[in-house]
Amino acid sequence: MGRWGVHLSATKKHGHVTKGIARWLVLPDMQVPYEDKESLAAVEAYMADHRWDGYINLGDFLDFNEISSHSEGFPGRVHERVDETFRVGNAILDRHQSIIRARNPAARFVLLEGNHDWRAVSYTDKHPELGGVLNVPRNLRLKERGFEWIECWSKGRLFRLGNAYFTHGLITSKYHAAVMAQRFGVCIYYGHTHDIMEFPQVLHGADKTIVGKSLGCLCNYGQSYMKGAPSNWQQAVSTFYVFPDGYYTEYTSRIFKHRFVAPDGKVYDGAANRRRRGTAGR
Repeated sequence: MGRWGVHLSATKKHGHVTKGIARWLVLPDMQVPYEDKESLAAVEAYMADHRWDGYINLGDFLDFNEISSHSEGFPGRVHERVDETFRVGNAILDRHQSIIRARNPAARFVLLEGNHDWRAVSYTDKHPELGGVLNVPRNLRLKERGFEWIECWSKGRLFRLGNAYFTHGLITSKYHAAVMAQRFGVCIYYGHTHDIMEFPQVLHGADKTIVGKSLGCLCNYGQSYMKGAPSNWQQAVSTFYVFPDGYYTEYTSRIFKHRFVAPDGKVYDGAANRRRRGTAGR
């Protein structure tokens, strides 16, 4: 472990063992079962091509539209649809852990609590009989999986990776990245807004600039509640390379038409991959 609790890979160079740079994959809001399957397939192909020290999911992993205010008064329907949401969510986590652990069995996995995930807690307050049915950490088997569950939305907790901090997100104003940087006073990365926005907060002194940055989404753009309205949503995936002293380099790869160019220069095309596997539309 490094100074900041970052797993370090030892690599040999010119006959000497040197501390390596930790590589982490960061996935924004999927809102399962409304994840964009083709864009996610592109991300998973990129995931499979590299060795990862860690995986961060920024929250709103589950959508839980079935327990939004629009579903009030239909507890039977809720039970059935929640089971399906958890089934799809578990299948995705199974897949991601299998891909990453194939190259690094010791990789860390982190899941942040978003406002959509927290809907389960809010709904349980009104329908306590569904408490077990809606327990997110238990039904996603997070303890069994070895996932770190970060209660961002309910308790304001952050996940720290070197000098970078992660939360689900709080602000949705026009200038949310600036407000996040100023409010937290650290380099803060988040989802929640589904767009990509970055604001540098300049501080006195060398190498002291901090940033607030939203990292996009991996859900379908055509969510029913949008009713066809235009949005600034942007699908993306981010890669963080972290030095032993906590400094890092971050790449956010924007996804257009289910494809992107990764930091390694390779094109990952989820639609093409799914067509080759014969899974388009599933």
